[in-house]
Amino acid sequence: MYVLKEYMMKTKMKSFGPWAVALVLISALVLSACNAPFIPTQNLDDAVQKAMQTLQAQATLEAFQTMVAHMTSTPGSLPGETPTVPAGTALPPTPAPPTLVPTVAITIIPPTATWVPPTATVIPPSPTPKPCNRIEFVSDVTIPDGTKIVGGTSFVKTWRLRNAGSCTWSTAYDMAFVDGDLMSGPKFVDMPKEVKPGETIDLSVTMIAPSTPAKYTAYYMLVDQNGKRFGVKADGTGPFWVKIESTPGKNIAYSFAAEACSATWTSNGSSDPLKCPGKTSDISKGYVIPKANPIREDGGKENEPGLITRPDNTTGGFITGQFPEIAIKNGDKFKATIQCEGGMNNCDIYFVLAARSGSESMIELGSWHEVFDNNWNPISIDLSSFAGKNVTFYLTVRNGATSADNSGLWLQPIIYRP
Repeated sequence: MYVLKEYMMKTKMKSFGPWAVALVLISALVLSACNAPFIPTQNLDDAVQKAMQTLQAQATLEAFQTMVAHMTSTPGSLPGETPTVPAGTALPPTPAPPTLVPTVAITIIPPTATWVPPTATVIPPSPTPKPCNRIEFVSDVTIPDGTKIVGGTSFVKTWRLRNAGSCTWSTAYDMAFVDGDLMSGPKFVDMPKEVKPGETIDLSVTMIAPSTPAKYTAYYMLVDQNGKRFGVKADGTGPFWVKIESTPGKNIAYSFAAEACSATWTSNGSSDPLKCPGKTSDISKGYVIPKANPIREDGGKENEPGLITRPDNTTGGFITGQFPEIAIKNGDKFKATIQCEGGMNNCDIYFVLAARSGSESMIELGSWHEVFDNNWNPISIDLSSFAGKNVTFYLTVRNGATSADNSGLWLQPIIYRP
């Protein structure tokens, strides 16, 4: 019995078929018979002996049946065999076979890292905003730099300029003389029309080549409605210019029109010297304006330079220009054509020419009365008496019977040298 129990424990009574059960049963019977204690028959009667044997056999059988019942309670005792179930034992329902779910094979493909070189992002610079007022020089329409002009001769300089700024040049803008040799040109020229950004305009000044042979330059800039100057450089500070070379003129030793602003001008209406060139609005003080192409009494436009002189608008008013000394040679003459300026219909004036040499007394060389009559008066004064001397000349215009429209024109006033 001990061996049987040990065997059952080792095999755990779970994996045996019918053949194993029979084997175990037989072994148990044999073992029980072999291990049964020996009782001498002489001390017991036959009935007792048989009873003990029957009890032993019955105990062995019950133990065996218990073992078998335990062994057969677990299905599949041995591989390939169907477990034996005692009669009358309810079998548990056979579980349904598992439903097979198709397996989807997912192949994970790791992404391939593609190296992309960094792209340099170019950020364009912000455009520089255009300044309000700026000039782009386009060309010299007339009088290229270095043009030679006979002294005392008038000329017209024209520039072509482009509006390179962001503001429109209105008619409130001006072209202004800023430095150099004025050459009897205007200090201001009105903007003749509106010029929008990007557009061009031709601006002109009429000038007179100085009498003294030399190189001359006049510088101009534009002025906005607020009086601020601007020019042609990147920063707007550059002027544009006219450059000429004055050459000796035939028979012209000196041009009073060309040198008008080198004289000192005074009037009865001002205690201070007058500005040259002056403005036509300065009638209370009087004014002097050199003109390259003045208008005659008959309305015609001259091609020779002239000198406009207007006395102050008072009774007895006058205007006088005192010129620098001029070296006079034998045969020199003062020449001019005198008249009222064109359009001055009520003109009534006197022209006076005077001269002085050194500390000598002033000498009146001539006086001429002029009214507006569509005629003009050519004059010629011999200066031989001053030969070899440095002479100061005075050009004067006085009011006549009226002070209205008294603007006198000295047309081509010169020292003529044969």
